[in-house]
Amino acid sequence: MKQFLPRGEVSSQVSDWHPSSPASTPLSNTHFILPYGLKLQQTINAGTTSVTIPSGVTFVYAIAVGGGGSGSSVGGGGAGGVAWGWTLANSTCIVGTGGTGGASGNYTRYGNIIAGGGGNGGGGAGLLGGGGGVTAAGSTNYWGIPGGSAGGTAPAKAPSGSGAGGGNQTSTNGVAGGAGGDGISGGGGGRSYGSGSATNTAGVGGSGLVGGGGGFAFNSTTSNVGASGGNGINILTGAITTGGSGSTAGSGANSAGGGGGGIAGNGANASGSAGGAGGLGGGGGGGTVGTSTAGGNGILYLFY
Repeated sequence: MKQFLPRGEVSSQVSDWHPSSPASTPLSNTHFILPYGLKLQQTINAGTTSVTIPSGVTFVYAIAVGGGGSGSSVGGGGAGGVAWGWTLANSTCIVGTGGTGGASGNYTRYGNIIAGGGGNGGGGAGLLGGGGGVTAAGSTNYWGIPGGSAGGTAPAKAPSGSGAGGGNQTSTNGVAGGAGGDGISGGGGGRSYGSGSATNTAGVGGSGLVGGGGGFAFNSTTSNVGASGGNGINILTGAITTGGSGSTAGSGANSAGGGGGGIAGNGANASGSAGGAGGLGGGGGGGTVGTSTAGGNGILYLFY
């Protein structure tokens, strides 16, 4: 039967829209929060408060990651929150810095997309999706996915959640600290500090899109083993971002925890009694003795 073209449509358009061969190669999409078919146009680092969007662009798809919580003398910092979705284009933004000086991480916002900071390793709860610091609960995220409660008796692993719970600490010699929970944002690991000759081993940071910081250990007269930070995922490539390794110390010395892997960078290794910093894109800082360890800065991706 003869087919007629609608007014204004030419045969070359029909050929383009309905090719003779059905074979096609779809655009790659490495993770469920990535927008299918859109191009990453801007990557914005912490401290930025303005952004230039081309005229004519009305809506922007944003992926926001808050700053990671700082590690402290109690445990590893929680991972920053992650939020994603469409929002009206605008010229302002806030990209949160990682927590320092024992503080929780700071939030990241673009339009109505908001990602909270990770809780500090001194027991600070996550805020709007940040993973809970040690012995603290995680938080519900921007999309309402529930957070995990605080860890129970060590060495039990803390519950999972969008913002996972922080692992509990222990003062019983030879008992490992509680591990941080896994989730979108991993929780911080707990410390182990009981006096005696048995080895004290800290709790590892929780893993997820962003990893929590590992805990630290001290007071054993034989060996103290700091824990590694949790792993994250580079959402642009699908590659794992690794948490930093913890340090090991001998009799009477202090170990420290590694930083959690961020969404855009690996966590740093601990060195002696100094914890490793969180990776770029919300990694939690590793547990440390004395001066706190910085969480990873937040990050903002814009697609249109």
